[in-house]
Amino acid sequence: MTSNQQRVVVKVGSSSLTSLHGEISSKKLEKLVEQIVRLKDEGHEVLLVSSGAVAAGYRKLGFINRPDTLPEKQASASVGQGLLIEAYSKLFLSHGYIASQILITK
Repeated sequence: MTSNQQRVVVKVGSSSLTSLHGEISSKKLEKLVEQIVRLKDEGHEVLLVSSGAVAAGYRKLGFINRPDTLPEKQASASVGQGLLIEAYSKLFLSHGYIASQILITK
C-alpha cells in the first residue's frame, strides 16, 4: 500500500443484508458490493467481514422462522455460507474483482 491508500475493514451485520422477512436481499448485497468496489477502484485494500450465513440458509432448510437452537443455527449457517460466498463472488466478478473467504469463529 502507498501512503495515500488505506486498509478499510467493512463489517456487515445480518440486518444490513436481509429483507424485512429475514431473507438475504439481493438489492442490499448489490449496493454493498458497489460501495466496496468504489473503495477498491480508489486503491484501498478492503476487508469484508460479513455475517448473514444463517439468514441465507435457514429457509433453504425449510425453517419458517429464523432458528433458535444452536444445531439449527449451525445447519443454517453451513448451507447459507456457500450461498453467501457464491453471491458475493458473482457480484464482485461482474466488477472485475475476485472474492475469497476466510472463515473466522469465536
